[in-house]
Amino acid sequence: METVLLEKALELPPNERVAFAELILASIEHEEDGIRQSWITEVKDRMRAFKDGKTKLLDFEKLYNED
Repeated sequence: METVLLEKALELPPNERVAFAELILASIEHEEDGIRQSWITEVKDRMRAFKDGKTKLLDFEKLYNED
C-alpha cells in the first residue's frame, strides 16, 4: 500500500476522510444483476408473507433494548 497516499488522507478533516473512504468503497463495490434480483425477490416474498399473515414483524427497540 502506498503510505504517502494514506498519510495525505489522514491529514484530511474527518468529514472529508469519510467522503474519501466512501468513494474508494464505491469504486470496488459491485453487485451482479442476478444477486440484486435475488434480493429484490426475497424482499417481495417477505413482504407478501407478512401481508398474508404467515409471518410477523419484530419490534427492534423491544428486542435490543431489554434490560
